[in-house]
Amino acid sequence: MLGCPVPIEQVVARSDHAVVALQQAIAFPEGCRLGVQLAVRRGSMDRARWTRLVDRHSNGDPDVIPADGDLTFGVRFPDGSEAATAGGTFRKRAHPTGQPNPPTLIETGSGSSSGDQLYESDRQLWLWPLPPPGPFQFVIEWRILGIDTTAATLDGALIVQAAAHATPYWP
Repeated sequence: MLGCPVPIEQVVARSDHAVVALQQAIAFPEGCRLGVQLAVRRGSMDRARWTRLVDRHSNGDPDVIPADGDLTFGVRFPDGSEAATAGGTFRKRAHPTGQPNPPTLIETGSGSSSGDQLYESDRQLWLWPLPPPGPFQFVIEWRILGIDTTAATLDGALIVQAAAHATPYWP
């Protein structure tokens, strides 16, 4: 299925060391992929702290529960339901039967580059199901880099409309 892009292009949070931006959503009939960009500058961090941070995010396992204050992504829907990537403030526990309760937000991939002064990463998050056709919140928190819980309001209607234009690879 070829998803239909929805440009968002919004800086969600910024601190002295980090910027988190939501680039776009790719809408599919069952959910959407959110493209997030991270940029971290070393600044006054000592080499040991910088190396731990870069190693954790460059080689991190998305299934590992983050340390307190680490990067967490989440969503909040108008009906009060919420979900987040593994661990963190907004953790959504799986249903005992193994079927997740909606909504579910998981990190599905990333790419990164880093040097002595800058770390950059593109993250892909899968949100299931599609958001409701109205405003909802995309939430991030990265306290160890000076970003408290911060939310950006997104237009779920645009994502739902785009999902109707996703194209199957084969008829």
